[in-house]
Amino acid sequence: MKKKLIILTIAMGLFMGSCEKMVEVQPRNQISTEAALSTVVGYESLLNSAYVRLIGFGYYGRDFILLGDVMADNIYTELTYANGRYIAQNSNTVNSHFNIWTTAYSIINEVNTIIANIDGLNDPAGQSKKAGIKAEALALRAMVYFDLARVYGYEPVNVASAGKGFNKSVPLRLKPTAGLPDAEQVPRATVTEVYASIEADLKAAIALFPSGANASRVRLNKGAAYALLGKSYLYSGKWAEAVTAFDDAMNTANTGARLASAGTYISAFAANPNTESMFELVINPTTQLGGVTGNNDSMYSYTHPSGYNTIPTFGGQTVSDELFALFGTGDDRKAMIFQFGGTASSPNPVFNWSDKYSGARGPYADNPKVIRFADVLLMKAEALAEQNQFGAAATIVTQLRTNRNADVSIVPTDLNIKSFIQDERRRELFFEGQRWFDLKRRGLGITKPAKVGLGTIPATDFKLLAPIPNSEFLLGLEKNPGY
Repeated sequence: MKKKLIILTIAMGLFMGSCEKMVEVQPRNQISTEAALSTVVGYESLLNSAYVRLIGFGYYGRDFILLGDVMADNIYTELTYANGRYIAQNSNTVNSHFNIWTTAYSIINEVNTIIANIDGLNDPAGQSKKAGIKAEALALRAMVYFDLARVYGYEPVNVASAGKGFNKSVPLRLKPTAGLPDAEQVPRATVTEVYASIEADLKAAIALFPSGANASRVRLNKGAAYALLGKSYLYSGKWAEAVTAFDDAMNTANTGARLASAGTYISAFAANPNTESMFELVINPTTQLGGVTGNNDSMYSYTHPSGYNTIPTFGGQTVSDELFALFGTGDDRKAMIFQFGGTASSPNPVFNWSDKYSGARGPYADNPKVIRFADVLLMKAEALAEQNQFGAAATIVTQLRTNRNADVSIVPTDLNIKSFIQDERRRELFFEGQRWFDLKRRGLGITKPAKVGLGTIPATDFKLLAPIPNSEFLLGLEKNPGY
């Protein structure tokens, strides 16, 4: 059964390639495992299938980009526009959370197949591609495990405090499931074990990735792998190691991404890829947004109000009043926000909306930004501040604000830089899914917009962890506390 699943997945990968440089191969109804994995083309197709899963609406195609703001304080879900979308998540109702488990482990199984087998591939024509494919597979496994660990468990820095000692993360499945004997249930690993596996995979990927600023930024690459490594160090409280990894990530030898210049923040988001993207995913309108899928499910639809223009939407995710108040006059990022909601004949309340997903590439076809240069800069500043290097952290924040036409005179150079960095992350990364994880990892509790009426959700509240799927519990997996 599992072998048939792998065969079907490879066939899907051959047919559904949608990222840059994906291999175009005539689809087949049946293909043997031996034939599928006898050439580099088969492995490329399996890797492409993993990328396709990443951009599903329940993962980076929408939810992992927006829910981090919906469940925190950057987004207020306006009922009159939302058509039922994200209402429960905005109110932090029990069981209304991220739900990436099934997709994530499907991706992991696909890349496990690559990691376990590609070294033994005898394909002279594709020999030069083997290392790069394995590097992407390792980095992708690390990234997906990092996402799982953040959603279903606590971080190394807050297990003792927010987690009250609960140190269970997610099961580590590092071998492909090719048949029923391999499909045995694996218990939940500890937080330490999962983060160690993430670090090991990223270091192995970095060793295999070629250097070069010209690497594709719509696929995982060396600069993105270094950025993910630095981020995992940040979540682990390894501040000095994080700074080193972030420097490597931003090195021109490892990425072509650069900080957008003053006045170009908006145009950067319309570019393909974004000037600042170290890794972004490609949405293919032809294969993913046919029929009513786009106007029902896309990031554009969720973040734009019905009636705003000629593109149909079901949007209700508005910029919270608290987020809007953070922007100063002249800040390029504030210009990404527009007002809509009232007319002379129908004076409904006016709301603030985000235009980060503007349809510039075509209706509903905005690419999710997974790792952006400004995010890496701010994470480096945070890691420096945690080492009491307040001046160095302030210099980085000043650099970013200069490139955003924002007032730099207000940047503190003392202990206050720590909280300022978190506000700056809100200004810079709103509607990019970072806010929930920033609050959760720092053990600050989850602040909410005043309109929601929940106050602050304590850092120890059980709802900070997503529920383990019931099907996994029935197979013997331990639930998260409170569920």
